[in-house]
Amino acid sequence: MLELTGGVVGGATALAAAGSIGFRIGSRGGNASDAATTGDSSNAADATTADAVSYRTRPDLAPPAVAITRPRTSGKLRPVGGAPYFFLAPKQYTTAGSTSSQSGPMIIDRGGHVVWFSPSDSDDQRVMDFRVQRYRGKRVLTWWQGAVATGYGSGVGVIMDSDYHKIAEVKAGDDLEADLHEFLITDRNTALITAYRNTTADLRSIGGLADGKILSGVVQEIDIATGKLLFSWDSLDHVDPGASYQHATTNSSDTLDYFHLNSIFEIDRRTLLISSRNTCAVYSIAKDTGKINWQLGGKESDFQHGAGTRFFYQHNATLSAPDRLMIFDNGSSPQREPQSRALVLGLNGKARTVKLIKELTHPAKLLADSQGSFQQLTDADGAAACWLVGWGAEPYFSQYDAAGTLALDGKLPDNVQSYRTLAGDWQGRPTDDPVATVGTNAARGVTVYASWNGATEVASWRVLAGSQRSALRKQAEAARAGFESAIVVNSTGPYFQVVALDADGSELGHSEVVHATF
Repeated sequence: MLELTGGVVGGATALAAAGSIGFRIGSRGGNASDAATTGDSSNAADATTADAVSYRTRPDLAPPAVAITRPRTSGKLRPVGGAPYFFLAPKQYTTAGSTSSQSGPMIIDRGGHVVWFSPSDSDDQRVMDFRVQRYRGKRVLTWWQGAVATGYGSGVGVIMDSDYHKIAEVKAGDDLEADLHEFLITDRNTALITAYRNTTADLRSIGGLADGKILSGVVQEIDIATGKLLFSWDSLDHVDPGASYQHATTNSSDTLDYFHLNSIFEIDRRTLLISSRNTCAVYSIAKDTGKINWQLGGKESDFQHGAGTRFFYQHNATLSAPDRLMIFDNGSSPQREPQSRALVLGLNGKARTVKLIKELTHPAKLLADSQGSFQQLTDADGAAACWLVGWGAEPYFSQYDAAGTLALDGKLPDNVQSYRTLAGDWQGRPTDDPVATVGTNAARGVTVYASWNGATEVASWRVLAGSQRSALRKQAEAARAGFESAIVVNSTGPYFQVVALDADGSELGHSEVVHATF
């Protein structure tokens, strides 16, 4: 078992520049189209352009289309560990490319169909780190929102309830801005967040100026209800800039991002696990003293590394067990590995050794220059049932079974990415009404379209119609089919209404009455 406390370590490792870097899909050793061409493919439902989905009922929404592929060998894929949905925050990656889709937090089902989408395309309202968490005992949606600089952000953490109402906003303390990389709610109803501090340091020992500009990585714990700063840790107090793989310069306008803090995981109430991209290391930190218990990876690792356990420019370091480290190993920018990997590493705290337990790669040999996530999903008994990998800068996410076989592959449009892709359960109950619209079809009949953004309990739709607004009768019922359902009816109305039904046939809500003109 890994000892969670121990001696202080010195140093760390770092690598190349983080931030917005261009990419080509599968450009380093594979073609993305090779990913799973022998499987059954299902694109997101409803009308799609080259890269966006459009809806008759919600023309204001244009989420990116998500193609889901299942290799034939994977069999029937079931939701695992109570996680029927994927949570993404798609955004355009480079300004050089183009996309007709919108950015923003998005929930999709396992067929790639949108469940909830909230567009957020303002440059100062970018969304990252979207997921389900618990706050005050209830499931909530959380994300970071703000402006993105080169590799880090300035913004706030957002918490939204099951009605899709914002109930809290979390800001950093000590005159800092909350960064995009981590917004983690604890069981104490506090938030662990990342922040970046602009300061100066003597960088002459690494080729820089005596008062060189530098970014430090800051971990903060904030009481969500009061906004009080409870804990703060600054990398410059504990990790020397010489640990970085970034290089200082004598240009007075350059700022050295030597640490690049990009994830926080709470081991227990006294101990944190953090990841530093630019030192290529993860650290166990004692909260009471701020001292580093141990360092894994980097220039001065405290562990003897077995074959395949070195990682570079990594993201999303967590523990699935006291002696099991999960990490997304980018291995890129600059390139240090043939392809990015999701790793499970076995840690022996007493012997200070690390061995490779599992390595997951993509058949297209994806190499993600930045970002990425790795999540273990478990069955009811707590056993590892499958793994979910978000490929960061590459527009893919992949689910693997317990043995490590690719079972599902999701793809966003080429110029769209999601910082992390995570799975979970969610019950959304929007307070607005369902939406209906009516049109004619190719058979010269009438089709009624129904949707309800974010309503997860809708199992079917009932269509009412009549010649008078006050005298509508049931015309048809149909199972919900994706975000927007199209239902053919034998009526010319001209008044129509849709009713959302749950699995028991009880009414959840109804649309306004629509007056159709053909």
